[in-house]
Amino acid sequence: MVKKLNLLLLTLIGLVLLAWQQWPKPQLKLVFCSVGQGDATLMIYKDQQILVDGGPNNRVLDCLSRHLPFWDRQLELVIASHAEADHITGLIEVVKRYQIDQFLAINEANDTAEWRALNEALNQRQINVRELIKGDRAAIGPIRLSWLWPETAGHELMAWSGGTDPRVLGAKTSLNQFSQVILAGFGEFDWLLTGDIDTKIEQKLVTSSTLLEVEVLKVAHHGSKFSSAPEFLTAISPELAVIEVGKNSFGHPTPETLGRLGQAGAQIRRTDESGDVVIVSDGNKWQVLE
Repeated sequence: MVKKLNLLLLTLIGLVLLAWQQWPKPQLKLVFCSVGQGDATLMIYKDQQILVDGGPNNRVLDCLSRHLPFWDRQLELVIASHAEADHITGLIEVVKRYQIDQFLAINEANDTAEWRALNEALNQRQINVRELIKGDRAAIGPIRLSWLWPETAGHELMAWSGGTDPRVLGAKTSLNQFSQVILAGFGEFDWLLTGDIDTKIEQKLVTSSTLLEVEVLKVAHHGSKFSSAPEFLTAISPELAVIEVGKNSFGHPTPETLGRLGQAGAQIRRTDESGDVVIVSDGNKWQVLE
């Protein structure tokens, strides 16, 4: 009997210590998840979370488990930057396993198994999908989000409703051109999420004067040579460039892009080398956790 009571006491102490360890802190935690060749970015403030993209597999669930309290099964906001498999596949299980208050996605269909499965999961959970474009803003607690791209709404008629057949994009049309570009801020700390945009869209952002200098850049398209142009990097002047990348046959990140980031004076972190890249900020100072 005494052994059982001691075991119960030790279990309770362990649970209390675990809860204390995972109790949300009054600071921003920005996590670039290591999910392989794909994007998944998690923003946390106390008990509120934003997830942008879910990567090419279910490793995003491991990232959520590592960085969210074990009792928290709610995500205040989930964003699919665009409907490519390396950004949305992991969101299928996220939608099934977590309560999601808001889901944002560009209104463009992609007639693939991953897109259909995510669409079905959203409809089964009766999660409404909204679309935000350039000029729109949102906030989750003190985390601010401003949309810089795309300029106009998508072309589909309720693409995520499940009620229409998706329009198959033309051979010369890439879903990357619809990638959401989001400028995020927490106090004086700013970071830029760029999806898979290319240098043509970067140039439009530069000429539109919508860019600001940021502390952290999520490098576009996993470090493709067709992104991260010098004039774009000059406009945002990032101190840290994070590349969400895994083993791939595309040569990402390319030497050209790594060279341009270095010339821009940015420190570089890669999820294939560092695992999860975790940044914390009090809204003024910030640091990368080692």
